[in-house]
Amino acid sequence: MGRALSAELYGIRHRGSFSAVGGVWLLQIVLFAYLANYVVSLTVPDMTPEQVQAVKDSLAPAAVAGAVVGSLPMYGGPVMIILGALIGAGDERSGMLRTVLSRFPERGRLMGGKLAALTLLIGVLMVITFVVAFVSGLTVYLIEGSAWSFPSPLDLVTGLGAAWLIGVAWALFGLAIAVITRSLAGTIAIGLLWALVAEQVVHGLAGVATVLEPVRAVLLSGSSAVLAEAVGSSAAGPVPAPDLGVPAAVAILILWAVVGAVVSVIVFQRRDVR
Repeated sequence: MGRALSAELYGIRHRGSFSAVGGVWLLQIVLFAYLANYVVSLTVPDMTPEQVQAVKDSLAPAAVAGAVVGSLPMYGGPVMIILGALIGAGDERSGMLRTVLSRFPERGRLMGGKLAALTLLIGVLMVITFVVAFVSGLTVYLIEGSAWSFPSPLDLVTGLGAAWLIGVAWALFGLAIAVITRSLAGTIAIGLLWALVAEQVVHGLAGVATVLEPVRAVLLSGSSAVLAEAVGSSAAGPVPAPDLGVPAAVAILILWAVVGAVVSVIVFQRRDVR
């Protein structure tokens, strides 16, 4: 699997689409998690001093975990789906997959390399995201002339672990769709519809139809919101996080990741390559 992993990592480094998608995610963090909230704290007249201070506290360099992990259920999930789609179907239209399979006839090893590369990619991206978020928060506090501090090592480790797990679960969901559909555009369309429409509809209806509350808890965005709330985010989504414990949320995300990986391997091994 080592050669397959090296090949996938080489492709990630030399395909601009991965850098573009990652750049979009980092830009979202800067614009939505920091700039937009800072502008709101300065310009909205109806906010009480306590509310303004709460917003500014969420932008503190020490609160970087809450800012990053809280962004994932809202608009980070679709980005992770796209990254999974690029790994799973990025080589379909070019015919590169046939060439790769001629060098890696054992499909299980090839898919194992894709899975490992995707999990590593998400890990590196989350580390970079934390750095960008910290610099963004530090910039806000320097502008304000406020005292600041570094996040504690425990907060950093916990936040990075939560962000990585959430990102991997969403990305492997995208990978599985890509392997099944064999279409990059189709995977992106299905993934965005699922993340931005289907899951949000369930969250909205759960407020009036309590029978949907258990369903909301097992969705990717629902369990992601639970972890976001656990690391200190106050903005993990348009509705409150489901009433679910952190261990259960972690288990649900792991289950999503495992199912995505297993489906990808099984379908990839059994299908014909044209």
